[in-house]
Amino acid sequence: MIDQILIGVAGLMLAVAAVFALVRLAKGPTSLDRGVASDVLLVILAVAAAGYALWADTPMALVVSLALSLLGFTSAVGLARLITATTAQERRFREAEARAYAARAQREGREQREQPEEER
Repeated sequence: MIDQILIGVAGLMLAVAAVFALVRLAKGPTSLDRGVASDVLLVILAVAAAGYALWADTPMALVVSLALSLLGFTSAVGLARLITATTAQERRFREAEARAYAARAQREGREQREQPEEER
C-alpha cells in the first residue's frame, strides 16, 4: 500500500518536472536555455525508466535508462563545447587586439625617444 503511494508521488513529481522542462524548452529565450531544458528532460526520462525497472523488476528498462543517461551526457558536453568555442574565439580576438595595441604603444614610444629633447 505505502509502496504504491510512494510510486505515485514520485511519478507525479517526475511529471510536474517534465512539464516545467517542456515549458522551458518551448519558451526558452536563448538556445542555451533550450539545451539545458532538453538535458533536464533526458534526465527525467532516465530516472523514470530506472523507476519503472525497479517497479516492474525488468532489467531491460535499466539499459534504456543507461542509454538515455549517455545521450544526455554527450549532448551536455557538445553544448558546453559549442559555448566555449564562441568564448575562445572572442578570447583570441581580444588577445590579438591587445598585441596590436602593445605594438602600437611600443612604436609610438620609440618615436618619442628618437625625437630631440627640445622638440618634446
